[in-house]
Amino acid sequence: MTTGPTVRGLGLADDERIHRIFDQTVQLGASLDNRVAAFDAYRELCLGWYLGPGRADAAVAHDPSGNVVGYALVCVDESAAARWGQRGTLTLVRRVAAEALAGRVDAHSRAFYRARISDAADLMRTRRTPPAQVHAHLNVSRGARTASVARALVAHVDHRCRLAGHDAWYGELNERTETRLGALERIGLEVVDAVPNHTLSRLVGEPVRRLTLVRRLPTIAGSIPGVCSSARR
Repeated sequence: MTTGPTVRGLGLADDERIHRIFDQTVQLGASLDNRVAAFDAYRELCLGWYLGPGRADAAVAHDPSGNVVGYALVCVDESAAARWGQRGTLTLVRRVAAEALAGRVDAHSRAFYRARISDAADLMRTRRTPPAQVHAHLNVSRGARTASVARALVAHVDHRCRLAGHDAWYGELNERTETRLGALERIGLEVVDAVPNHTLSRLVGEPVRRLTLVRRLPTIAGSIPGVCSSARR
């Protein structure tokens, strides 16, 4: 009998699987069209804290055949993640500088990192304080973006959030066109910020917005409508 997706904590082989899903979905559900210099260091900046210090709160979803089709990376310690991110950013800057000195940073890579700097500046300007004490990055393989997978990952984030003593968490969703606010509200998400995503807008050749969404946990846990938020990139 066919069963739904299963969510479990990370095993030793899951880092590679998460890396693969990240690479395959980094451009609005697709892989990058062109190579970016020092991309492995960029990936580490995006994922490293959650697969290291925050590993106990992370999970993967797998289908009935055992294939990992998505992940939920959860942060219940904003301050620790921010400190790690500062160090990770310096590591990335040094790596890109070294690649540039070696002549391995092309025009596409330069434009990619300029756009990422613009995105970081927008977030620093608009997000003075986190909208909740917990955040999560949810990502699902392109061919597995179903309501059942999303529900299972959201339930995992809710559980880790409650275990940490909090009643809300936030994430991000990148979109090409405006999302109906009513639809987001019906699945327990509130849009608290919207800024241009300069990196994705450049990559796909049309405007893309980054929405910051907050989910306030229901008093009594029940079924969770499907929602999937992409990894912050």
